Amino acid sequence: MDGSQPVRITQDGDHQVVHLPSGVAAPADAVVRQEGDRLIIERAGLRMGSSARLLARLATMEPIDEELGEIDDPPPEPVNL
Repeated sequence: MDGSQPVRITQDGDHQVVHLPSGVAAPADAVVRQEGDRLIIERAGLRMGSSARLLARLATMEPIDEELGEIDDPPPEPVNL
């Protein structure tokens, strides 16, 4: 079994409401997407475009101690307009 459980979906005006079964909790900060016949609810994470989340993630990363060396970046060729 893949851990799937049946849910009930009801209509509330222009919105649909997904009733989650006991023991299943969606994160408070979630996104939903549809892939074919599947509806996927997952933690929002960096998908929400939050700069605060990105900064928090970057703060947990180790610095990269790698030398890039010289970068060849000549000036652009002149253009005759």
